[in-house]
This record gives sequence, C-alpha cells and structure tokens, in this order.
Amino acid sequence: MSDKTKTCRYCAEEIKEAAIKCRYCGSTLGAHPGSEEWYRDVDTKMLGGVCSGLARQFGISVTALRVAFIIATFAGGWGLLIYLALWILMPPRKTAATLPPVPESIVIPEVAETPEDPGDNEKS
Repeated sequence: MSDKTKTCRYCAEEIKEAAIKCRYCGSTLGAHPGSEEWYRDVDTKMLGGVCSGLARQFGISVTALRVAFIIATFAGGWGLLIYLALWILMPPRKTAATLPPVPESIVIPEVAETPEDPGDNEKS
C-alpha cells in the first residue's frame, strides 16, 4: 500500500493520494460536476433528453429532475421556459446510435472462416 499523500485544495489537510473525497472537510476532489460541457442524453430521453443529460452530469436522479421541471412549470411557467432554453442550447451527446453510418469504402470486410475438415469430428 502506498503512503503517498496530497493536500486537499479546500481545507489544506494531508490526505491519501488516491482519495476521491476529503475525510476532513468532505469535499469531492475530482472534477467539479458542472465543469464539463453539458449534453442532452438522447439515448435515455423522454422528450428532448435535457433532464437525462443533466441528471448524468450532476449525478442525481433523473426522475427527481423531471418532477422538479414539472413543478416549476405549474408554479409559474419557468420550468417550461428553462427546459426549452436548455433544449436549444445543449447539444446532443454523440453516441453509437446517433453517429452517421460508416461509408462502405472504409468498412473492413469480415474474414471468412475456414471450413472445418469433416474428418476432424469423426471418432477414430
């Protein structure tokens, strides 16, 4: 086991190098949840993928986020406006399902299997 340590950037206490969360102040030591670019998750979408993308980004329940948007919509209409704005501003995540097909000129042909010798399977 390694005894290497690092300093927490929030409380300046010495912690193990492999630590993900500071044991003194409780701060997460990895990348901040909102620091990466936001994407709509079109694979698990119900409407536009905004809630599922935000839920994946911030590590929260997608159901709770959807309920929050519905409540905000009925409590003044802001939920719908924010959802529509995010739908327009957030690009869709590029996944295998949303990528264009590979052109035929690039596809590598499959190697044909060699036929088995019929004599190999017979009992001697």
